[in-house]
Amino acid sequence: MKSYFSSNRVTAQGKGWQVRILLSQWKKKAGCDTKVKDFIELNITK
Repeated sequence: MKSYFSSNRVTAQGKGWQVRILLSQWKKKAGCDTKVKDFIELNITK
């Protein structure tokens, strides 16, 4: 499972079930009200 963050996109590679699990983990981490662009900015600055 791989994920890449750039300034304007996020890419997740893997099997469908792996991507679904990853997205649900990201949703729990960031919160339901977080926009995708804000989530990308948080992960780029790490």
